Amino acid sequence: MSLQQLYAALLAGGVVLLAGIAAARTASRLGLPGLLLFLALGVLLGEDVLGIDFDDAGLAQTLGISALAIILIEGGLSTRWSDLRRLVVPSALLATVGVAVSVLVTAAGAHLLLGMDWQLALLLGAIVSSTDAAAVFSVLRALPLPRRAAGLVEAESGFNDAPTVILVLVFSTAAVDLPGPASVAGQITYQLVAGAVIGLLVGWAGTAALRYVALPATGLYPLATLG
Repeated sequence: MSLQQLYAALLAGGVVLLAGIAAARTASRLGLPGLLLFLALGVLLGEDVLGIDFDDAGLAQTLGISALAIILIEGGLSTRWSDLRRLVVPSALLATVGVAVSVLVTAAGAHLLLGMDWQLALLLGAIVSSTDAAAVFSVLRALPLPRRAAGLVEAESGFNDAPTVILVLVFSTAAVDLPGPASVAGQITYQLVAGAVIGLLVGWAGTAALRYVALPATGLYPLATLG
């Protein structure tokens, strides 16, 4: 990348960033979810309007996963443990059993009504079974819902990303023969349990380190937490 291309990329990124902030502010004043205007901004920048050509699926996946991590971190930091503690079990059931039911119902409909083969139908069911954490967080916090109900839906929307991602990977990378239910359940259970253990250990270690390590600038604490 030349210096001129870098300047152009920085300028375009800055303009898009400011446009996103303005869209969020406008959506807040109108009482609309900010994601609606973000989607409109994406359509405006796309090939059919301004003509920005983008067809790199790998980069899109990388950016999406990175954005998901940041969204979940923001959701976790803005959620009180005292509210979440009572909702761990029901939200975990919704994020696992509920996702499984959604996948099976959607896959059965796609197979029986649209004639899709089972692998493609299950992949479609896995893709659409997850609620979007960013959409749920932005919408529920603007609605006067009971705190318990809002907290349950927020927790479920954060928890269900893990089993959904695993199912999408299983169904999209499977060979000609789909893995059996026992194999899929075993993979999901192993990855969720191992991931939860690793996450808890890293969270505990990070909390302990931040309590006893004095960083030279306060701005480093959010960066350390994100890291």
